[in-house]
Amino acid sequence: MAGLEHRQIRYAVESELQIVDVWELPKSERTAAATSDRYWFIYVHGGAWRDPRCLTDTAVPAINRLLAEDSPYMSRRRIAGFASIGYRLSPHPEFPQDPKTTPLEKLRAAKHPDHIDDVRTGLAALAREGLSAAGSPADYIAHDRYIVYGHSCGAFLAFQLWMGNLGDKTLPCVVGLEGIYDLRGLVERGGNPAHGGGPRTGFASALEAIAEGAFGRDRGLWDTASPGQYDFSTLAEATKPRLALVAYSDEDELVDGGEMDTMEKTLQQGVAKSNGQLRYVGLRDLHGRHDEVHEDGREVARVLTEAVRQLDRLS
Repeated sequence: MAGLEHRQIRYAVESELQIVDVWELPKSERTAAATSDRYWFIYVHGGAWRDPRCLTDTAVPAINRLLAEDSPYMSRRRIAGFASIGYRLSPHPEFPQDPKTTPLEKLRAAKHPDHIDDVRTGLAALAREGLSAAGSPADYIAHDRYIVYGHSCGAFLAFQLWMGNLGDKTLPCVVGLEGIYDLRGLVERGGNPAHGGGPRTGFASALEAIAEGAFGRDRGLWDTASPGQYDFSTLAEATKPRLALVAYSDEDELVDGGEMDTMEKTLQQGVAKSNGQLRYVGLRDLHGRHDEVHEDGREVARVLTEAVRQLDRLS
């Protein structure tokens, strides 16, 4: 892949999905974070917390777009490397497993907070990787030169990294694309009527099954877990300004625009109460259906380029 070196970190042993895929520049191109304007880009994949077809390799299309010789996006000189964090999945009705015969490391039986616990653990493992090596993931994480970005439920998980008692106030930038942010709102609206959704539709029932499969039936727990219901004024405790960027395509047939509306309102309220330590950028000009955004990679590459531009303004 465009001259990158690939390796895999296994951060736990309960599941074969508890891995971080890492793509690094050749050693001759690596530079120490302390004197660099590069970033590590760390991806959290989507797939509704349950889809075994949507894993860490869904980061690859955007990586290829960014590193193409004719790339219209950020220069390769702004890139230190890429990582994609895998996590345990919940059961999927279209891909059933027999718990009695399925090996434990292959069993998809996760429930909240398993998913976010894994993402936190994977990020922590990455932060230790090559701690003393210039240009390593740990080097750039230690110097706040990294961006965590997620698609769909990966955006939900990425923003959860800022939340609660375990929230990491040092995380400099979170980017969400076609994100789920508010489970209760997502289910109650039932999707976009233009795509067959709406309250009390079959689509609404499917969304409810996704939420219950990953989080259970307790709606109060849904609210507590949802970034769209969180008070991000807690980022006022950060030592320097943090950037939240949320991006959405009106062509999305699975996640309706109400999710973007909710998260935008929540983040703007956080900005107003964070003493300048939280900045928000919203992009509503993406193109493509829900999965096309990550499968094609162009829009992900464009959004990450904008995130770097915005971070430059904060420097």
